[in-house]
Amino acid sequence: SDAGVLKRLDASLIGGGSLNLVKTTAITSGVSEVAFNSTYVNSTYNNYKLIGRGLSTSADNKDIGIKMSVDNGSNFATHVGAMIVQHINNSSSGGFTGNLSYIPIGADEESDNNDTHNFELTFFDLNSDSNYKFATGNATVVNQNGDIYSYIISGYINSTSAVNYIKVYNNSGGNLDDGSISLYGIGE
Repeated sequence: SDAGVLKRLDASLIGGGSLNLVKTTAITSGVSEVAFNSTYVNSTYNNYKLIGRGLSTSADNKDIGIKMSVDNGSNFATHVGAMIVQHINNSSSGGFTGNLSYIPIGADEESDNNDTHNFELTFFDLNSDSNYKFATGNATVVNQNGDIYSYIISGYINSTSAVNYIKVYNNSGGNLDDGSISLYGIGE
């Protein structure tokens, strides 16, 4: 406000913060993982966002997770992940799970394609050669009983090397069998 007059500033003049679609993978049949290799995860962006829509697993009661690699998927350094859960359609339950060996994006997924698992995670400072790489985000999941849960997610890879590979996979074994996952680079 300038003397009581509202002013505006075009977003194009501010710069940075834009989401740029890097790649979308549609899952139309069973796959063990969806991976974004060094073709997509590289020095073009320092921060990335991963958005999953309508995911389901090949069997009930499975857990979808994420891991990162610094050598284009040949090896996976130690990961530490945690999640806070709240039962959306029942106010009586919630909890916390930590010290997981992967970055969780929910738990106990429903295999029925009519029920969905949706998530968004932001990955920070993936090109750093001196810091761990962190991820934070949210998910909503319909579990094997048809109940709906909300998750607050966080985790990191215990490596100071630049990350060049991100995979989404069924941590409990089995396949991902429906949905789509999009990787976005965050402009600075």
